[in-house]
Amino acid sequence: MLSDVITLTQEMVRVPSLSGNEAGVAELVAGRMRALGFTDVRTDRNGSVLGLAGPEDAEVALLFDGHLDVVPVVGEWRFDPFGATIHEGRLYGRGSTDMKGGVAAAICGVAAAAREGKLVRRVGVSASVLEEVIEGHALGSVLDLCQPAAVVICEPSKLEVRTGQKGRLELSLTLHGKPAHAASPHLGVNPLHAAARALLALESLTLPTDPALGPALLVPTDIVSSPYPSISMIPSATTIRFDRRTLSGETAEDVLSEIRGHLAKHGIDDYTLTITDDAVQTFTGIEARPTRWLPAWSQPVEAPLVKQAFEALTRAGVSPRAGSWPFCTNGSESAGRRRIPTIGLGPGREEDAHTIDESIALDQLEAAREIYKQLTWIACAA
Repeated sequence: MLSDVITLTQEMVRVPSLSGNEAGVAELVAGRMRALGFTDVRTDRNGSVLGLAGPEDAEVALLFDGHLDVVPVVGEWRFDPFGATIHEGRLYGRGSTDMKGGVAAAICGVAAAAREGKLVRRVGVSASVLEEVIEGHALGSVLDLCQPAAVVICEPSKLEVRTGQKGRLELSLTLHGKPAHAASPHLGVNPLHAAARALLALESLTLPTDPALGPALLVPTDIVSSPYPSISMIPSATTIRFDRRTLSGETAEDVLSEIRGHLAKHGIDDYTLTITDDAVQTFTGIEARPTRWLPAWSQPVEAPLVKQAFEALTRAGVSPRAGSWPFCTNGSESAGRRRIPTIGLGPGREEDAHTIDESIALDQLEAAREIYKQLTWIACAA
């Protein structure tokens, strides 16, 4: 007979849930939380599910957070991507590692802690939406509801404690030109030439580095001319989208000023540089334009929450290790914006996220459930 955490992970994987279409898995999660004994289960305006265990008049000592949405299925898979097949000690399926396994482990771990020992403070599990589209946006409304003292981001970490993560700033650099017939290019100003110079210039930009998080990054991810396609015509503008991975302490204005200064040094001046705010819509119909500025965060291994996590790992028979994430998570909202003590700790390998034949080891799921149970007890007693 399969354990509760493996069974719940299978149930969740079998419900497809692309970003903006998480209604089915949100309904499943809310029902399982109620069945497992969570005393307060609610779905917020964005569709994120919040379950709380413990005395209803107590503060929330800890919130475990994971997202319900998954990226699209691509390529040829050995197993049905929504079949949740178990093969040689691993559970296969889209979202198994990123990150329905982590959500299932948190739900089952907190439920076990409440069932096996009296909780004197409340502990919650957030199953949030839209994280694959915009990190932290949906978690914000959950934090408003429960105001936890600390947060655990359950993204895959190989069961190692993540004490920080890089942030993300998405930028739009538009180079302006002057349209003309392609047969008379001398009558116009081609912004593609300026775009080429800008790309080469920014490739030479020296970026900061951090001893814990590593180097900052500036990566061009898209380039589009306006109009598109520009048939027989010099375009009026060309826009390059950049993904800037940021470090703890960097601000959006720091990054913008750095880029503007470097472009000026290379003689590039007819442009517009902005932070993107592409529209998103939840499955509940809520529309928003959140800014793509997701701050980095880090904290020392001596921080109380890190020490509690190490104790929980030790109790669960797992050797404590610490590190950081090179990618962005919902922790940008809890730690980066709100300065709530936050760590990352989840089952599965980060390298398996978004891959063909995504899978998670069953022993990682079982261990995460036990670690989260122990951490619930430790946080409530603190």
